[in-house]
Amino acid sequence: MTTYKNPWHKPQNPMYGPENYSTDSKPVLYCNYLIYERIAGHVWDVVKDGACITQLAGLNGAKRAIDNLQGAA
Repeated sequence: MTTYKNPWHKPQNPMYGPENYSTDSKPVLYCNYLIYERIAGHVWDVVKDGACITQLAGLNGAKRAIDNLQGAA
């Protein structure tokens, strides 16, 4: 089980999700980011330094988001 921080969590507003996300999925390492398929077939989380930085609907979208982050750096 892997756990990482949900930066959008708001204790007073549960619709923003739990304080931490957890998953049993194996991560894909891409450009020093970890990509987890947290909800099979639906949600792919991009994780850096123990925190989710974005969520996408597919692995290729997650990789493109990382590519965009790398280009912005």
